[in-house]
Amino acid sequence: MDAQPGATILSWSSQGRQRLETVRAVVTERGLRANGYIVDAGDQPYGGSYSLLVDAKGRTRRLSAQSDSLEGERHLSLTRSPGGPWVVESTSGSNPLYALDAAVDIGLDASTFSHSLPLRRLAVLGHDDDPGTEFTVVVACISFPTLAVRPVAHHYTFRGDGLVSHRGPDGDGPLTVDPQFFVVDVPGASHRVG
Repeated sequence: MDAQPGATILSWSSQGRQRLETVRAVVTERGLRANGYIVDAGDQPYGGSYSLLVDAKGRTRRLSAQSDSLEGERHLSLTRSPGGPWVVESTSGSNPLYALDAAVDIGLDASTFSHSLPLRRLAVLGHDDDPGTEFTVVVACISFPTLAVRPVAHHYTFRGDGLVSHRGPDGDGPLTVDPQFFVVDVPGASHRVG
């Protein structure tokens, strides 16, 4: 069977190898589709999966996520139409989340891959050619395994040569990215394998 054009498999391991993430990403002229899996064998083990759709301008349009832990199974769906609010669908119903109005991207707190989403969108806008300028990005952050959603601000500065400075709620540090702006390494946290 031949590989699908534009498809790639990316995998990361956490520093202590307690968390693994694998993503199949397909990049086309219409945007990006990704399906990812996260397994965390830490103190509170869980498994999770997600599927997301990003448009040609780098804006996340849809995310579906689920998690399994000792507390049970959870499911979440977030969608956003151009100009509209994020809408969350879960077992408790469907509601607009106006607190996420400033969020263009999705962030998954357990995911290295999700840093790639705002970086790729900023690159589509040409901001990667503006080294030294800090860009503040608000993401709709989903926590695993609870799948709670909240707005979170991240700050990115392109440094050139595949380096990006990052400041966020979990600390500051450099990110290394490949030519497609997929994250390769978060020093002290995770690194790409394979």
